[in-house]
Amino acid sequence: MGWKGILGFNHGVVQAPLGPDISGPELAAAVANAGGIGLLRLPDWPAPDRVRDLIRRTRSLTERPFGAAIVLAFPHEENLRVVLEEKLAVLQVYWGEFPRERVDEAHLAGVKVLHQVGSFEEAAKAKEAGVDGIIVQGCEAGGHVIGQEGLLPLLPRVVDLVSDTDISVIAAGGIVDGRGYAAALALGAQGVCLGTRFLTTEESFAHPLYKKRLIEINCTDYTNVFGRARWPGAPQRVLKTTFYDQWKNLPEQETEENQPIIGHTIIHGVHRDIRRFAGTVPNATTTGDIDSMVMYAGQGVGLITEIIPASEVVKRNGRLVKAPDPMTQVAINGWPGW
Repeated sequence: MGWKGILGFNHGVVQAPLGPDISGPELAAAVANAGGIGLLRLPDWPAPDRVRDLIRRTRSLTERPFGAAIVLAFPHEENLRVVLEEKLAVLQVYWGEFPRERVDEAHLAGVKVLHQVGSFEEAAKAKEAGVDGIIVQGCEAGGHVIGQEGLLPLLPRVVDLVSDTDISVIAAGGIVDGRGYAAALALGAQGVCLGTRFLTTEESFAHPLYKKRLIEINCTDYTNVFGRARWPGAPQRVLKTTFYDQWKNLPEQETEENQPIIGHTIIHGVHRDIRRFAGTVPNATTTGDIDSMVMYAGQGVGLITEIIPASEVVKRNGRLVKAPDPMTQVAINGWPGW
């Protein structure tokens, strides 16, 4: 039981790419060393030298395969070229088209492709493109959420869609522990992609106060308050912080562009101002009014009660799935004689 993966990984656990740079070399390598799929979150702008440096730093921390993720809504060609030149094990793409010719290009470089989708229609396009795996994201997920469907109804539809192929299906959205993993397996998935759980780990590059709030606050909301100017039409799921509750009814015409600067940060080596309502979460370098910045989180955040090593996240999920309770075993394998 569990997922051996498209590359024979020990565990069917994928670490979601956490932007803008929360999933850096330390986190991706820790997940890889534990037998999961670690993914670097690459810059949203052309930065080939930075991408090559991230890859090489990660390789200095692990001898195991890992991958990188690109948001297709932003300029990415130069960064993609480096991923293929460096022959990473996995490329994850999201929020855009990645047709068969691009998948074939990756395959020629020996790179497997995971396409994250939020709808059945997107999954059909990914199947047609010949990807190696489809990450099905439900609206329970934290951060930018591309679809509006829940994971439970969407996941089995995609499983049925690709049942005549070798495409692996990975569930994402609200999954934190082995119970969610087992539920995903029961619906036909081969693995799970965890974001908020890995965000709240020792190796995550998130600001310490951000991690603290993830443990303290149990509720999230689906909104478009943050980052409207930089990434229009990209709703998010966020923690219901005091700041968010005060501003959740922000008029649609308001964006971060005309707001005061509330902090400063360094993202992939670039110094940036953070304005109120910006879509930038606080990383470990961020200074200023941290509690007034966006804090992305999925609906499973209430299950997270401690900051632990990333390797422990992978191991705990693996242990629970290998030994599920009897009724979960039935859900996955069927009643005897079925």
